[in-house]
Amino acid sequence: MADSKSNYNLLLAIAFVGIGSWKTYDYFNGDESMATYQVVLSILLIVLGIYQLWRWNAMRQKSNNG
Repeated sequence: MADSKSNYNLLLAIAFVGIGSWKTYDYFNGDESMATYQVVLSILLIVLGIYQLWRWNAMRQKSNNG
């Protein structure tokens, strides 16, 4: 059960980084017009995804060591 939850968290983290990066890239290249709160939310998605990836990696290393 924990393994499938770990895989689900990994998938969500990658999706958050991907979607946040895509929206931020579109905004800063001038391809898309977004409100300020949407830009902030897309950057927060990237930060949240990176945090989840870091946490997933820490849990994976912990389970491998002990």
